[in-house]
Amino acid sequence: MLSPYLLLLLVPAPPLAVFLILGLDPFFLRRKAVQGLALLGGIAPFFAMLPLLGLCLGTECRGVMPIFTLVFGQSEVALALLLDPMSTLVGLTVAAVGAMVMTYAIDYMSDARIADLRRFFALMNLFLAAMLTMVLAGDTITFFFGWELMGLCSFFLIAYNTGLPQAVAAGRKAFIITRFADAFLLAGLLLLFLEANSVRLDVLIPAGTIMTEDRHVVIALLLLAGALGKSAQVPFHTWLPSAMAGPTPVSALLHSATMVAAGAFMLARFSPIVMSEPAVQAIAAIFGVGTAAFGALSAIFQADVKRLLAYSSISQIGFMVLAVGLGAPQVAIAHFVVHAMFKSLLFLAAGDITHGSDLGTSMMAMRGALRRRPIAFVTYVAGASSLAGLPFVTAGWWSKEAILATAWSGGAFGILVWVVALLTATCTAIYAFRPVFEALQPEPEHLSRARRGHAVALDLHYRKRWGSAFIGLPLVMLASGSLLGGVLVGPIIRFLGAEPPHPSHLPELVAAFAPFVGIATAAALTFVPSLAAAVAGARDMRRPTRLDRKFQRWVIEPYVRLVRFLAGNQMGARAEAELELRHVQIVRWLSRGARMDGIYQALFVRPFVNTVRWLTGHRGGTVDPVGTLPVTLAQRGMQALVTRLAHDRFDRFWMRSANRLVRLWVLASALQTGRSRDYALGAALGTAALLVIAWGTTWN
Repeated sequence: MLSPYLLLLLVPAPPLAVFLILGLDPFFLRRKAVQGLALLGGIAPFFAMLPLLGLCLGTECRGVMPIFTLVFGQSEVALALLLDPMSTLVGLTVAAVGAMVMTYAIDYMSDARIADLRRFFALMNLFLAAMLTMVLAGDTITFFFGWELMGLCSFFLIAYNTGLPQAVAAGRKAFIITRFADAFLLAGLLLLFLEANSVRLDVLIPAGTIMTEDRHVVIALLLLAGALGKSAQVPFHTWLPSAMAGPTPVSALLHSATMVAAGAFMLARFSPIVMSEPAVQAIAAIFGVGTAAFGALSAIFQADVKRLLAYSSISQIGFMVLAVGLGAPQVAIAHFVVHAMFKSLLFLAAGDITHGSDLGTSMMAMRGALRRRPIAFVTYVAGASSLAGLPFVTAGWWSKEAILATAWSGGAFGILVWVVALLTATCTAIYAFRPVFEALQPEPEHLSRARRGHAVALDLHYRKRWGSAFIGLPLVMLASGSLLGGVLVGPIIRFLGAEPPHPSHLPELVAAFAPFVGIATAAALTFVPSLAAAVAGARDMRRPTRLDRKFQRWVIEPYVRLVRFLAGNQMGARAEAELELRHVQIVRWLSRGARMDGIYQALFVRPFVNTVRWLTGHRGGTVDPVGTLPVTLAQRGMQALVTRLAHDRFDRFWMRSANRLVRLWVLASALQTGRSRDYALGAALGTAALLVIAWGTTWN
C-alpha cells in the first residue's frame, strides 16, 4: 500500500517540471502554451496540498516521506520531506499565494517578448518550487537546498530587466548580502549535525536543545543571524528596497510567501533551540521590535509606493521575529499567513494601478486610481486596512493583536516591547494609508491632458479600467482573505499546538485606538498642504533645509522651546538652527534607510573593489599575483639553473620539461574564467562525483 505521505513529493514537482520544460523548451512553445504551462505549475501545488491538509486535520499530523539515505560510520544523512502542522499550514499558504501571483502574472506580463516570457515563468516556477521544498523539508540538506535555490532565483528575477543597469545591480546586491547570512545559517546547521550525527529535523532539533551551554548559544546566534539576513532585518535590510527593480509579480511573491518570509519561517522551525536560550531569545525580540520600528518610520517618508511596501515588509517580518523572541512561534506563523495575503494583495493592486504609468511607481502614479482602476483601488484599500490593523474587521488586526498580547504578558521587558510595538503599529497605519489618500486625489494635469488628447488611448483606458479576470480574480480573493481571514488566527494558533493569548481589556482598547490615530495622521500629511510640503521638502535631497513655516511653528518651535527649557535657556540662535536642521536630516536619514548603503559601500564594497582592481593590474599591481607566482618562479629558476648548465642532451631535456611545465601552468590558469556559470558547473560536477563515491561506499 502506498504511503499517503507520497503526496509530499507531488507538491514541489509541478513547478519544478514546468521550470525544466520552459527552461529547456525543446518544442519552441508559443505564447499561449507558455502561459498555460506556467499557470498549471503555479496552481497545481495548491491542489496537491489540499489532501495533505485533510490528512492532517483528520488523523495524527506527523509523517515523513524518505527520499535518500547515506550511512557512514556513526552518522546518517537521510533526506526526507516532513508533514507536520507547521509545514502543512505554511505550505498551503505559499501554494495559495503562489497560485494567485502566477494567475495575475499571466495578464501583467502579456506584453513581454516570448523569450523573456519563457525565462520569467521558468524562474517564477522554480522560485515557488524552492520555497515549497524548504517548507516541506524534513532534513537540513533539503532545507538548505531550497533556501539557497530561492536566493539564486531572487537574483535572476530581481535582475529580470537585464537592459537596466540598476536592475542588475539590485539583483547582485541582494545575492551578495544574503550570502553572508547564508554562511551563518550553514555554520549553525553544520554544528547541529556534529551534535546530533543526523540531518533529520526530528532528531536534530531535540538534540540542539540539550547540548552544552556554550555551543548552544553559538548555534542559536548563528541561526538567528541567518534568519535576519534572509528576511532583510537590520542590519541586513539594505538589499530589499533595491529589489523593487524586478517586475511586480516578482515583488509580490518575494515579499509575501517566499524569500523574505523564509527567514521568519526558519526561525519558527528552529524556535525550540532559540527559545531554550533566554539571552538569544531576548536578542531576537530586540532585533525584531527594533527592525519593526525602523521599517515603519522609514516607510512613512518614502515617495515610491513599491519602496514603501518594501520597508513595510521589513517592519512586518520584524513583528514575526519579535513573536519568536517572545516565545510564541505559533503567533509568528499566524501573522506569516495573514501577512502573505495582504502583502501580496498590496503589491498586485499597486502594480495594476501604476502599470504603464509615465510616473513609474511613484506615489503620484496612484492618483486617480478610483476612476482608472476601481477594482484595484478597492482591493488596495482592503489590503491597507489589514496592514494598518483596523480592529475586528481585518485579519491584520487579529494577528497583530496576538503579538501585542504576547508582549503584554511578558513581564517588565514585555511591556517595554509592547509600548514600542504599539507605536510601531500606529506608524504602520500612517504609511499604509498614505497611498490610499494619495489615490483619492485627482490625476496629474499633464497626464489628464495627454489622455484627453488621444482618443484611442482614452478608449483603451476606459475599456480596460476593470481589468481582465486574470487580474481581478486574484485581487478579489486576496482581499477577501485579508478581511475575513481574522477568524482563522485563533484556530491557526491552536492547530500549531498553542493557545491564543488573551490580554486585559485596557491594552486591547489602546491597541484598537492606535490605527485610527495613524490614519488621521496620514490624512493630515496628505491633505494639509503645509505638512505635505514640509515632509516633501525635508525628503528632497536638492533642498534639504526647506521647511514650511506652519510646520515649523506647530512642530519644530514647540520642541525647541521644550529643549531650551530643559537646558536652562542656555541655547543660542546657532544651537536652535542646528536643532532645526537636525530634524530635516532625520527625515532624510529615514527616507534613505538610515544610509546603511553608504556605510556598507565605505566599509566593504570600495575596499574590495580597490583590491580587485589592484590584483588585476588596473592600479599598478601585478595581474593575478597568486596565479602568476609559480610561472614566474619556474621561469626564473630555469634561467638561473637550467640555461647555464644546458650543455648536453640530459640538461636540454630538463630545460624542455621546464618550458612545458610553464606552458601547462598557463593553460591551467585559463580555468579561472571569472564566469559564475563555469564555477557553478564545476561545483555541481564535483558534488555529483562525491555523492556517487559516497553512495558506492555504502554498498554491502
